[in-house]
Amino acid sequence: MKFNFSLIINRGKIPGAKKCQVEVVFGKGRNSKRIFMRLRGVIDLAAASSVINFVDRFVYEHLTGYLEGLCDCSWIGGGRRTFLTSVKNMDEVMVEVDGSHGEGGGQIIRNAVAYACLLRRKLRVTNIRAGRPNPGLASQHLESILALLRLTQASSPSRLAKGVTEFELDGTCVHGKKDGVYTTVDLKTAGSTSLCIQCILPYLLTLTSPSQIRIIGGTHVLKAPNFDYLSRIFVPTMNRFLNYNIDIRMDRPGYFPRGGGVLKLFVNREDGKSPTFNHFSLIERGNLVEVHAILNLTPKLASRTNEFCNKISADTRNIEVRTVSYASVEYYLIFDKSYVGFYYLAEGRNPSASDVYTGIDYVKNRLECFLKSSAVVDEFMQDQLIMYMALAKFYNPEGSSEMYTGPLTDHTTSAIHVSNLFLQHKCSFVVTPIDNGNTFSVKV
Repeated sequence: MKFNFSLIINRGKIPGAKKCQVEVVFGKGRNSKRIFMRLRGVIDLAAASSVINFVDRFVYEHLTGYLEGLCDCSWIGGGRRTFLTSVKNMDEVMVEVDGSHGEGGGQIIRNAVAYACLLRRKLRVTNIRAGRPNPGLASQHLESILALLRLTQASSPSRLAKGVTEFELDGTCVHGKKDGVYTTVDLKTAGSTSLCIQCILPYLLTLTSPSQIRIIGGTHVLKAPNFDYLSRIFVPTMNRFLNYNIDIRMDRPGYFPRGGGVLKLFVNREDGKSPTFNHFSLIERGNLVEVHAILNLTPKLASRTNEFCNKISADTRNIEVRTVSYASVEYYLIFDKSYVGFYYLAEGRNPSASDVYTGIDYVKNRLECFLKSSAVVDEFMQDQLIMYMALAKFYNPEGSSEMYTGPLTDHTTSAIHVSNLFLQHKCSFVVTPIDNGNTFSVKV
């Protein structure tokens, strides 16, 4: 929604009067809407800066139901009546995102694009992955952005291609209350299917009927949650504690470097109701119910399965062994009130037994540290929840969300940074160390 906005302050006949009348006019002529409000307080209308500071406070404290945010203002009058006018609303102001901020990876890009489409904002991203060996958009980032543009009908005046280091996106043309979609997203490489889901899922949750997205790419790749984590931790958390209706199914696994895996994402597939972004509280995990381990081994390592399982059996005898083209160790924990996962994926195409033992030690250490803390959310889930916390606060300002987690990851701080750029005064994260600094409360 765009406003032609005027604010008129009438201080009356006596300079420095303790009462003033504020009149806000939306639109022009017969279609205009007027709001009158009397405020107490001494306002020095002789100084432009005082007037603009007053407007800042007035808009944010009294007009949040009418304006998306503070308009650009210019002081064009004086004397008895002071006029502040604007023809720009927040949906016309470009959000500038520095892609090199913090960890400078794809997290910033995915979140920024998702926010722009959800909040119908204009976006400019610069310095994309500037500090990485191969700067610019990678194929998985590009295809996720193109998928979201296709789903939302947002537009981009930029040339979106692999390797570009900046682009613009216009989300103001996105329409609300759309029907669900059935489509395919091909990442064309072993790009992470789970990271693509991070980008498109928030928008899919706003649609009014079921959606089904078929995603082709990597289901088990480095530096990204794999399918097992999604199905055992992410989806149960979203459905049980955030009250959504999501499901995923893997038709074919896809590994680095070939990819080619097929994952299907189902959103609201039972009742077809479009949910709001819900507040949640994840501050108590309850008792440990089950520990499930997955051991993925290459054919060359399969002969040493018993050795590896004996080392894992101190934590659980519920061990699933698979023979695949990579090596990884994964622990999935079910508590009364939370789901938690830890995993280690060996790099390289020819992992050794030493890599597997390193992975087992790493995962066992993460498990031990987690159980000693009061954390409820693991390190891989914390950054994924930030956007849902922020959007719940944006749409339902009266409520709050909170989670207990370990030290914040770079991905999480990047996610908070992007939410602050888009939501500004409407959403403020508070991070508080508890439990002697082993656990952190993240609240909004």
